[in-house]
Amino acid sequence: MRYLVRVLAVSGMLAVGGGCAIVTSSGASMTNVTGEAWYSEAIGFAGLTWGSKVWYCPAPTAAGPSTCKEAKMIALTKEELDAQKEAEKNAAAK
Repeated sequence: MRYLVRVLAVSGMLAVGGGCAIVTSSGASMTNVTGEAWYSEAIGFAGLTWGSKVWYCPAPTAAGPSTCKEAKMIALTKEELDAQKEAEKNAAAK
């Protein structure tokens, strides 16, 4: 009985310490697209997610397949934020 409890305890610790990754892709199905793709990877276990990554894959070239790169979030500058707010105001006024 003690052996079974130990096996279950070790299995539980491995399940909590380890994680699974779920990868989804978003690519257009239309014919007038550039061929680029976006992939998102959610890291978690048993339906709980504690992290994610987004990958960008440019369109393949004649030289061969492209290499995917992790996308990074870049904050907008104050001028860009102001221009965005102004555009939203103008759109709401119409």
